[in-house]
Amino acid sequence: MRAADPGPLVRASLRLDGRRLIAAGETFALGRGRVLVLAAGKAAPAMAAAAEAVLGDRLAAGLAVSNASGPDLVRTRLILAGHPLPDARGVEAARAVEAMVGGLSAEDVVVVLLSGGASALLPAPVPGVSLADKVDVTSHLLRAGATITELNTVRKHLSRLKGGGLARGRPRPRRDPRPVGCRG
Repeated sequence: MRAADPGPLVRASLRLDGRRLIAAGETFALGRGRVLVLAAGKAAPAMAAAAEAVLGDRLAAGLAVSNASGPDLVRTRLILAGHPLPDARGVEAARAVEAMVGGLSAEDVVVVLLSGGASALLPAPVPGVSLADKVDVTSHLLRAGATITELNTVRKHLSRLKGGGLARGRPRPRRDPRPVGCRG
């Protein structure tokens, strides 16, 4: 159980070294920009708490989206949403995610921490698809015995955020297009 504990996994994969952030073995220079955390999934509160501990005062703000509360968060806002079926709280959480990343500059760094459940918790339907449509599709796929891979394959086509949509929706690309994050 300890080997799968998201807090220690994040702390082992994320560290500050002066003006550099090292995330999952990749090094990112920290300039004048902000450092933000986006954690989503059932382990989001634990992952966000670990990121807060590592980043300390360097963390400007964070957003965690989960289906249950967890450890107290200081700089990170926790939003609870539905899982495994998406709900209106998840739509609002997705809007909060889009608002957080919408004002980024090339100097800002977002640490993205994803765990199981993130896909259901951030529904963000594409234009022409309603939340009710997403719930219906998810319900049908679950009843049909779809695997999580199959479920997420469908979800990414129905969402503004999944399948790289979060990164594509940003107004200005990062200097390094590779994602920054740790898996927990």
